[in-house]
Amino acid sequence: MRGIEAMAAGLVKEYAAVPEEKKKLFAPKRKEIGKCPRCGSPVYEGKKNFYCSSRDCQFSMWKNDRFFTGKKKELTATVAAALLSKGRAAMKGLYSEKTGKTYDADVLLADTGEKYVNYKIELKKTKKPKPKK
Repeated sequence: MRGIEAMAAGLVKEYAAVPEEKKKLFAPKRKEIGKCPRCGSPVYEGKKNFYCSSRDCQFSMWKNDRFFTGKKKELTATVAAALLSKGRAAMKGLYSEKTGKTYDADVLLADTGEKYVNYKIELKKTKKPKPKK
């Protein structure tokens, strides 16, 4: 047992810190969804959210956000990618709690830098038919 203890102590002394370039070997392979609007770091998909890879940044978009559940829609990777790249995502069939009907609109990413991310709705302008002469 003493030999094992000595060997373990020697290994810990010799390999106490892993260099930065070697840490990348242990990183899990994740697909980047987009860039963080706050710090520019990659944003990845987790089980419950889309999160900034920087530990110093608090940015995350939750999949079960009340905004999307109230509209009877899901925050998917495609929608999250559009919000991160363009700041908006076109969505069809959004549910209105007031009227009980569905409508099409653009969802805008309205990030204020606070703890939670906000979203806004921008209704699509419908073209009025030109009056006939």
